[in-house]
Amino acid sequence: MHPSPTGIPTTSSKPAILGGDPLCQASEFQRDLIGDQEEKAALDAIRWARTHHKAFDRYGGIEVDAYEKDFASYVGLSVATATSSGTASIHAILAALDLEPGCEVICPPITDPGGISPVLFSLAIPVFADTRSDSFNMSPTAILQAITPRTRAILVTHIAGEPCEMEEIMEIAKTHNLPVIEDVAQAHGALYHGKMCGSFGHASAFSMMGGKHHTSGGQGGMVVTDNPALLEKIKAFADRGKFWTSRGVRNQTAGLNYRMTELEAAIGRVQLRRLPDILKRRRDGALHFQKMIQGSQLFSLGWIPEGAISSYWFLRIKVHTQFSSRSKEEIVKAMAAENIPSAPTYTSIIYNQPWIQDRAIFAKSGIPWSLAPQGIEYDYTHACPNAEQALADHILISLNESVSKETLSRVALAMQRIESAYR
Repeated sequence: MHPSPTGIPTTSSKPAILGGDPLCQASEFQRDLIGDQEEKAALDAIRWARTHHKAFDRYGGIEVDAYEKDFASYVGLSVATATSSGTASIHAILAALDLEPGCEVICPPITDPGGISPVLFSLAIPVFADTRSDSFNMSPTAILQAITPRTRAILVTHIAGEPCEMEEIMEIAKTHNLPVIEDVAQAHGALYHGKMCGSFGHASAFSMMGGKHHTSGGQGGMVVTDNPALLEKIKAFADRGKFWTSRGVRNQTAGLNYRMTELEAAIGRVQLRRLPDILKRRRDGALHFQKMIQGSQLFSLGWIPEGAISSYWFLRIKVHTQFSSRSKEEIVKAMAAENIPSAPTYTSIIYNQPWIQDRAIFAKSGIPWSLAPQGIEYDYTHACPNAEQALADHILISLNESVSKETLSRVALAMQRIESAYR
């Protein structure tokens, strides 16, 4: 590894778990996401509502409409509609595709439950496409292998801010005439071959909950697309089936209330303007950290495709346990003793969730799986071995734009002395 900066203890000191002093403090990883600009925007929205005798609903307001235009422009697409969450965004897109109950949607095996639940509540059956063994993202080869005559859509998720191989995926989708939904909840501003994630698919879903790269006040979502007709159906589903016609507003279909409020949009607009700086600071920090761990046999940053630029929702670290006398879990315990916020895995493989294993979505009906034609079974037992291996080989380190390079230097140094002790 690179030499430590001046003033930082050398690796001759013991790891904290073996009696040494921790190199980091928990406070160094706190995130200062909300500032004066967001406070002013929220207060201005409140004052505007009072002055104009309005509540915070988007109708008659100005912030949601402006946020949608700003967001579409940022991603490089023509239209957008704001929702209450990333999960709501995915659900609204699926509803607009008019999927027949019991059809199949290709899904990622590593994702948040909120990214899969909309598929199930759309009465579609998830078919999980494997990753590479060194990535948390679905591989194009696995997607191709997962397509059947019952496939009606592909749901692609960019995990950890790392872009999927979207050009290859879109070519597969085009060949098989399948719509692609991009889940960009964890990848605001990530790029693949110079093009922004969220601009490849037929429609893309963003989450602006408080832990993401930018927020619209704790929760919120956005759908972006270049298809105005599709957006009209998405927007209608997210607004209880309302369509805006020349004859007035009519509830022409069933739908849910997934609208964003004016107050959330006011905060989101400020955050969106700050996003380029947030991304720069995350990328600069990740690059600095990568340089600091060069030469390590035990740790390296996870693989990403050539031409991809991550937005680093967290640091995905590969642990080369063949060079260690300790397990990955013991290494994470040693990092915790250094006050480094880390986790031994992202989450369980999504198909191992009990509500999927037990087919317990709609009581004991077995729906949506029971809607499949007779003779078709879905066995998820070790369905994606590469994804399971990827989770086994990597750990996660929290990263945000407020973490300084000096702190990241000490994180790398702590990892160096853990490696020395556990080699």
